[in-house]
Amino acid sequence: MDTVLLSIIEEVSDGILIIDEKSELLFFNDVFSRMFGLRADEILSGHHSFLKNIGLEHPEETSFSVHLSGTGFRFDEPTRGFSVKSTRLTTDNGFYFLIILRELVDGSNNQAVEQEYEQLFRTIGDAMFTARMNGRVETSNPAFAELLEYHEEDAPSDLREVYVYQDELEDKQRRLLEAGTVFNLETHLYNNNRAIKRVLDTSWIIKDQSGNVTGYATQWKDVTYLRNLESRLKISERNFTILFDTILSGIIIFDPEGTILNLNTAAERTYGYHWEEMVGQHYDDLLRVDRGNDAFAKLVALIQYNEGSYVESEVKRRRKDGAVIYTYASFTSIVDSTGTVIAYSMAEKDLTERVHLEQKLRDSLHELKDTQSAAIIGFAKLTEYRDKDTGAHLERIREFTRIMAQTLRRLPKYAAYITDDYLEDLSLSSILHDVGKVGISDSILLKPGRFNPDEYEQIKAHSRLGGEALEVVDKQLTKTSFLTMGKEIAYYHHERWDGSGYPEGLSGEGIPLSARIVSIADVYDALTSKRPYKEAYSHEKAVEIIAGERGKQFDPEIVDAFMENHQVFARIKRFFEFEENPETMYDLLEGKHKQKEVDLA
Repeated sequence: MDTVLLSIIEEVSDGILIIDEKSELLFFNDVFSRMFGLRADEILSGHHSFLKNIGLEHPEETSFSVHLSGTGFRFDEPTRGFSVKSTRLTTDNGFYFLIILRELVDGSNNQAVEQEYEQLFRTIGDAMFTARMNGRVETSNPAFAELLEYHEEDAPSDLREVYVYQDELEDKQRRLLEAGTVFNLETHLYNNNRAIKRVLDTSWIIKDQSGNVTGYATQWKDVTYLRNLESRLKISERNFTILFDTILSGIIIFDPEGTILNLNTAAERTYGYHWEEMVGQHYDDLLRVDRGNDAFAKLVALIQYNEGSYVESEVKRRRKDGAVIYTYASFTSIVDSTGTVIAYSMAEKDLTERVHLEQKLRDSLHELKDTQSAAIIGFAKLTEYRDKDTGAHLERIREFTRIMAQTLRRLPKYAAYITDDYLEDLSLSSILHDVGKVGISDSILLKPGRFNPDEYEQIKAHSRLGGEALEVVDKQLTKTSFLTMGKEIAYYHHERWDGSGYPEGLSGEGIPLSARIVSIADVYDALTSKRPYKEAYSHEKAVEIIAGERGKQFDPEIVDAFMENHQVFARIKRFFEFEENPETMYDLLEGKHKQKEVDLA
């Protein structure tokens, strides 16, 4: 059968059967199947009974109406009426009958349809009404009264009362008479409170049976909120544009891959480029100065990790003229209504002047600290000038102390206590441990041999003298300084862990940590240095003595820190000995060569 004919049949809204001269079913369309609610196998097996029930047991060209009790296939449904038209079609292969069925709508069905339309009219969300051409409202749904904020029984009956602009009503009526319809006509209305509502008006004319226009039907879609929102968005957009171009910080917008999409005037000033020179450039090519700066892909990962924002301080940048600048950069992801990232913004503030100022301040501070350190060493060395055998004792004490403190810092117990500031203060104040010896007479301080009991008591007084002297100075200061720690060290570096030391007989952790650390540093240097009353011990002997005093004279944890680093102590000792008695490389090599000859002899 002609495929074109079949495709046309499938598109029509009537039920269709095609049978041959023997009443065998050749074709039925989907509308026929839906019309009777039947499956294909039911139609194929029962079509002879159906043809008999509708009076076409013997096909012929005819047209008539028929009422079926049920579907004609089953008889358990209400009676329905159909118009039937049978047409004979002749082809080269014979003839066929095309049977068209159309369901009749009786009065009861019309009433049901009217009820359905009435229900739809009253429940639809948009305002709907019919009106005469003079604007008199004939019918309206509840949404009409709700839109205009009236009770339904008080809804306006004359459209001229609700139109803000009468020419909009007149223009609508003119268009209806010319074209028959209007679609989404922007309209301004007054509600019951005289507030303006904005609607889209879609209307079509109504004609009587003679074709005369009697009025029109209208649907109003309330767009007041949308129009107000659009107005606010336009205002916001204008304000944003003004803000974007006048804000002091440079702002650059990138796409998700890092290409520059937009930038403001401040960004142009910061980098010395024009807008068109930067737009289209990639972040890594234009703004990443060197490998010390994060690449754009790394920045995106950091922004995502920090839930949409990331800040970098003192970011190194390079201007068009080659000058290096430093900025504070704040990165933010820009997302759409679905949460998808559509761009990234970078707000930057030029910190170059502040960075340079801070560097000058740091340089000045370092210079001040160097001056302070030199002055303190000079003050502390007053005691060494009277004893030429002490050599670089203070410098060695400072290095020994720093090494042990850094090791102790790794212990959880001291991690928060031994800060960078603590280390700096400890290193500086450790050299003040024997400052009280300036009050001891030379006859005792430089005496060769052991002290008698009276002399020993006078020597012991140096810790009290030093502590009191530093306390007087420390009290003159308005806040805690390294002298506070220096006072502790001077007072208590001769106290013992077991409580048998002086001047107060403190024990255990009752002795300040600074004094406990300096105590071991002082003893190691004293043991390995020559004194008027003794020769220097070897490094190994000094280590053995200190280890033996673990938990007696010294804090066990600090002894452990010393034992972990004692080889470093030995190297420091040798370094300062070489500085005090420098030899040329030639002398050193000659000395080794001669020693080798002696060994061979």
